[in-house]
Amino acid sequence: MFFKNKKHFWLPSKPKDKQSHLKTSTKQNNIERIPNKVGIVMPVYNQEKQYLIECVHAIEQQTYKNFSLVIVIDGANEETVKTVYELSSYLTCDFIIIDRKINKGIAYSLNEGFDKLKDCSYLTWISSDNRQAPNFLEKLVETMNTSPSNTALVYSMYSPIDENGMPHPSTPYFYPALYKMMNRSKEEIMMVSFIGASFLYTREAFEKTGGYDSKYDLVSDYEFWIRLMKQGEFVFIPEPLMEYRLNGKHSLTTLTPPEELYLNSMSASLEHRTKNGDIPKVSVIITAHNHGNFIKKCLQSVFDQTFKNFHVIVVDVGSTDNTLEEIYSLHDTRTIPIHIKQRTKAEALNIALDYVLGEYVLELDGDDWIEPITLEVMISEMDNLSSKVGMVFANRRLWYEENGVLVEGDIYKGSPLKDKYKILESFQTHCPRMYRYSALKELSGWMTTLRGEPLIAEDFMMFLRVAERFKVHWIDQTLYNQRRHNKNITIIQKENLNKQFRMVVDEMLIRWGDSYKANFEESDGYITKIKLEKRRKGDRQ
Repeated sequence: MFFKNKKHFWLPSKPKDKQSHLKTSTKQNNIERIPNKVGIVMPVYNQEKQYLIECVHAIEQQTYKNFSLVIVIDGANEETVKTVYELSSYLTCDFIIIDRKINKGIAYSLNEGFDKLKDCSYLTWISSDNRQAPNFLEKLVETMNTSPSNTALVYSMYSPIDENGMPHPSTPYFYPALYKMMNRSKEEIMMVSFIGASFLYTREAFEKTGGYDSKYDLVSDYEFWIRLMKQGEFVFIPEPLMEYRLNGKHSLTTLTPPEELYLNSMSASLEHRTKNGDIPKVSVIITAHNHGNFIKKCLQSVFDQTFKNFHVIVVDVGSTDNTLEEIYSLHDTRTIPIHIKQRTKAEALNIALDYVLGEYVLELDGDDWIEPITLEVMISEMDNLSSKVGMVFANRRLWYEENGVLVEGDIYKGSPLKDKYKILESFQTHCPRMYRYSALKELSGWMTTLRGEPLIAEDFMMFLRVAERFKVHWIDQTLYNQRRHNKNITIIQKENLNKQFRMVVDEMLIRWGDSYKANFEESDGYITKIKLEKRRKGDRQ
């Protein structure tokens, strides 16, 4: 841990002429940038006094002295403002304070601060609740100076601390996992914000990028990295140079639910994909919950497709295992990973639908996998069908997991279903399923509730809803591999599913005119067949 006096206010001896360190203006034109001079911006909103003391102390302790500091008070409360001015009396570096009474957000504050540092060839910014190692600037500058001339950014690992400034409890695997997360090609910024809190970039790259964009609010830093990628290379330093505070009272990551940050980040990524012409033919949606043992095989089956023009929207639904880590481990920039708290599958699919850019959508469960030709075959088929066809489906092979070993099972074949009643009677939710995106939008996505309860028979309901408005088409090829194990929803929610299947059938028959009633056949507690018969007068009370 870099900071040693966590329980005591830091009050160094005052400089002899403290006013000489308070700069109030910077020339705006014809600035001659000083080689290796670093400009630091510290935006401050409402903040704990002790955190500010520790942060300023860390700035004062820097071994590299060729820097200037701009503190931007962004409409902070009176106590925070008072603390900032009190601490400024002890600063020995060149600095200015911008005391703005109206809160305009971090992006605006950063641009405002960097505008006062035009003589600096390198730039960085720090959060007012973090603490920098004494060699923070020295190491970043040294790395920038010794990296290739086209380097735009250098960044390092960090050490987590808790709200009290103590090392955050972590497992022996934390730093190896952090290293894997942060040591990536710059292109992977499109799928994950891996830069962290310790970084330095060139003034030239900053200016060409256009600074920070207030439009992106909570994720303006992430969106900035996406644009910065075009300005040069990123260089990683596998050494912690920053103590990053978790659970700070006023921290953005404390005040903002992680799910919101994930969704906003991927929305920014999606916008830039669109601007850059990264529009796939098909978007593959994968939903996963605690599929750490399966998700890599599932994803690899998509990346191994003979058809390459796709995105993978993989939704990690409240996993508590290593599912998210496994998703990131494959390093494929066609991935759009989304981590959300617990939801039903239908809710997760609808969230994923907001990130679809493809003409077609393939649905895939995180414990299953597809054949290498699946996308090629299904897209070719869909392209040659009428736009009235809303979905194509194929055959699937079952695999049974027994003591960690997969045992091959039967093939479940579809059939050429001609109308919605035949689809209902077939009582199958065939997979793989590929939809027209326009059909899913017309249906407003997947139904999430039915008769006041969360819908877990969403796939059967969707099959019937598609058949209600569109044609469906069967491809007689085995293109999907379905894993059966003891955590399948068909096993753990068997009774509820049976109840919902009956509910779904009843609901759809009523919607279709209430001309038929359904008789259900069961085997071993599962509904196996539905037989329709004409309803007679007085059948429904």
